[in-house]
Amino acid sequence: MALPAGIDTLKSTIGRRGGLAKGNRFALYISHPAKKPSLINNDIEGILNNAARSLISGGSLSLKSFIEDPRDMYLLCESVTIPGRQIATQEHFTDVKAIKKPYAYMNEDVNMVFHLTNDMYIWNFFNSWQQAIIDPAGNRTVSFLDDIGSEVLIQIMGNTDYIPVKTIKLKNAFPTTLGSVELSNTAENQTLRCNVTMSYEDWEEVGTLDGFTNLAGRATDLISNSVNLVRNIGKLF
Repeated sequence: MALPAGIDTLKSTIGRRGGLAKGNRFALYISHPAKKPSLINNDIEGILNNAARSLISGGSLSLKSFIEDPRDMYLLCESVTIPGRQIATQEHFTDVKAIKKPYAYMNEDVNMVFHLTNDMYIWNFFNSWQQAIIDPAGNRTVSFLDDIGSEVLIQIMGNTDYIPVKTIKLKNAFPTTLGSVELSNTAENQTLRCNVTMSYEDWEEVGTLDGFTNLAGRATDLISNSVNLVRNIGKLF
């Protein structure tokens, strides 16, 4: 006999489980393997381009141009996927019956879509990463995974902006695809987007406490590396 269930039961179930998870509440943290966590923006070309556009329009160069906010990555991220996992099986025959038996697992790639700004920050970020893997203009040698792989954290946020309900860590991740960017005379009212596909060695679920510890460690690195912010800005020119 089926248990009675109505709209009130559904509302109660959703309520006691913290509400429905929303797809637009997420965070993304990516560490570039060739860059140490820092608040100093060392993209001189991008800074100068921004300064030129600002001066032409009657503005001025702002100190914010020299600061690389770690939140820029997920603020500019339009969408990202939580990776899935597939169990590979092989058929084992007993008498006349076939039974599937697992022998390995396969991870799905992670797809990301980013908004592009006029300094092309996201495109430059992943393009320089791919050049560190295989530089088409260099000797074209392939780097080892431990040298070019990095950690990526994907978080599903709950009802607040501080407590994630799920944190997935990609281990030794690297961008396998930097998608093409389409330009068109008919796209006057559209902004540019960039598609990125990340592959990785493996993924694991990170507990809430471990996730906080990891992010706190990154925050400490950012603070320690930006103590001489003003001095470093002066050295850039």
